[in-house]
Amino acid sequence: MQTDKLPLWAKITGYFFGIALLFLGARFLFLPETAERGFGLVYDQPSDSFHSIKGIRDLFTGLILIIFTAVNWRKPLMVVVLVGSLIPVVDMLVVLNALHAVPGTEWIHGLTAVASWVFAYFLSRS
Repeated sequence: MQTDKLPLWAKITGYFFGIALLFLGARFLFLPETAERGFGLVYDQPSDSFHSIKGIRDLFTGLILIIFTAVNWRKPLMVVVLVGSLIPVVDMLVVLNALHAVPGTEWIHGLTAVASWVFAYFLSRS
């Protein structure tokens, strides 16, 4: 695969999103109650399965973003960011429809989706 160097802004943004997702994933695995409140939910279940699923999902996505950024795979990075933007959209809808959601936390998911769309757009133009 041809790997033209990513511009500095794309490297910084790709690493930022990747590292942020690694942090969020690790927090869901090691501090699940804190992470779920930050996510916008109060998940009152006897199992930590939700936390494990969310944590692994975020860790995997963060690693993919970091790897694609590191090897300068602009088009694959753009596709992953664009398709991956479905995740925060669905997360926002989950929080908006949850009976015991933490008020005011849905905006971060929507803002993340918009930031992903903007990043993908500029990756497609460079």
